[in-house]
Amino acid sequence: MGYVSFNELIEGALTVSERVRNEPVQARSSERISALLDAASAVVSEVGIERLTTAMVADRAGASIGTVYRYFPDRIAVLAAMSLRGYERFVRTAVDNLEQSAPETWQDAVDRVIDASVHLHRTEPGYTSLRLSDQVALPDVDGVSMITARFAAPFAKVLVSEYSLTDDGSLADRLDTALTAVDALLVRAFLRDRAGDERAIEAARAVARSVLAAEDSPLVA
Repeated sequence: MGYVSFNELIEGALTVSERVRNEPVQARSSERISALLDAASAVVSEVGIERLTTAMVADRAGASIGTVYRYFPDRIAVLAAMSLRGYERFVRTAVDNLEQSAPETWQDAVDRVIDASVHLHRTEPGYTSLRLSDQVALPDVDGVSMITARFAAPFAKVLVSEYSLTDDGSLADRLDTALTAVDALLVRAFLRDRAGDERAIEAARAVARSVLAAEDSPLVA
């Protein structure tokens, strides 16, 4: 697959976090923030989003509450930073999957993106609670800045570039719809089974293909 296409996917999908108080973030601060988010992720995986507190984060990280507040003004800022980090890891994992497997069809490419989310559900503490969701940012988030939309637009360009697809302008919206459906179904898969219910995961893949291959889809010749 093409170098330029993946540059576009990374640059188009990733965003710069504005939720950390102290900018620019020096190396030591970056390590502290990472440790705090690791702690928050572990707590969320155990007690969920609603019960997370900054005190829990400080306690799990072995840090003072002042250290937490130095970087995050409140628990919502912690959750927002967790969500952003999870999303960025999803994008990079998806691109790695695409580069390493060089899928022959657009269907395989979509599967490799779904594989990235499945991997993070299995390996990233707290990811199942936040996943590719904008629930922390509501109601401030809009249709253009939604997490799935930020990925769908550049991914649509990759599919057009790599698989010679014709886009009538609706491909990004269809990808957004497919990713949103997959996101919800994967949460269900990992609530049923901590390792991921395979039938539910396959159902998520089938739904994505169905949405993208509908009769009026730009993916259908």
